[in-house]
Amino acid sequence: MTQLAQDAHVIVTGGSSGIGAAVVDLLLARGISVTVFDLQESTREGVVTEIVDVRDEAAVKAATERAGTRGQVTGLVASHGIRGAFVPALEMDLEALRRQFDIHVVGTLVVSRAVVRRLEGARGSIVLLSSTAAYGGWANQSDYGPAKAAERKLMENLAIEWAPLGVRVNAVAPGHTLTPMVEDMRQQGYDLSTVEQRTPRGQLAQPREIAESIVWLLAEATHVIGQCLPVDGGWTAVGK
Repeated sequence: MTQLAQDAHVIVTGGSSGIGAAVVDLLLARGISVTVFDLQESTREGVVTEIVDVRDEAAVKAATERAGTRGQVTGLVASHGIRGAFVPALEMDLEALRRQFDIHVVGTLVVSRAVVRRLEGARGSIVLLSSTAAYGGWANQSDYGPAKAAERKLMENLAIEWAPLGVRVNAVAPGHTLTPMVEDMRQQGYDLSTVEQRTPRGQLAQPREIAESIVWLLAEATHVIGQCLPVDGGWTAVGK
C-alpha cells in the first residue's frame, strides 16, 4: 500500500457489519490498526470498538481522542448508515426522512470534523460512502437517495477545504451489495432479480469488492481528490 504504513491507524464507522466490516478485514490483513465506531461491538479480533452514535458530537470527539491514544490516526472510512423506508414519497414519514439526513449527512460531517485535525500533515485520507441511489431517480427511495446524494456533495466540499491541509477526501458509491441491509430489503419485497438483470455484470457485489475500492481510495490513489467512485458492476453506465 502506498500511503498506509504498518503503523497506520484507521477509524472505520459502521465497521461491525456489512461493507464496513469488510473494510476492517482488509485493513487487518495488511497489519493496519483499526478502531471501529459503531452502536454494536465488532467481532474482529484485535479491533477496539467505541460504542458511539456518530450524530453525538461530544461523544464522537471523546472517542476520537481515545483512538488517538492508541496510535496516530491516519485515515477514516465513514461507512455507517441505515436503509431507507422503501415506501412511496406520499407515504414517507418526515421524521424518518430527517433521520436519514441526520445520520448520513450530519453524522458524517461530525465524525469527519473530529478526525480531520488528527490527519493534518500526516498525508491523511478520508473515504465516505455514498450510493448509486445518489445518481438518477429511484422509486420509493425519496429518503435514502437524496441523503446519499447530499453525502456525495458534502464529500466534494470537504475535499476542496481540506486538500490544503494534506488530507484527501473521496467517496465510493456502492451498487446493490449482499449486506444485511439489502437482505432486509429483499425480505420487504424488493425484487433483486431485476437489479441483477439490469447490471451488466449480471450479479450483485460482495462486501469485499466494495471494500477493495475503498481501501484503494484510502491508501493508494494519491492524486485522487474530491471524487465519488461508483462500484456497481456497470449499473450507472446503463442508459435505459
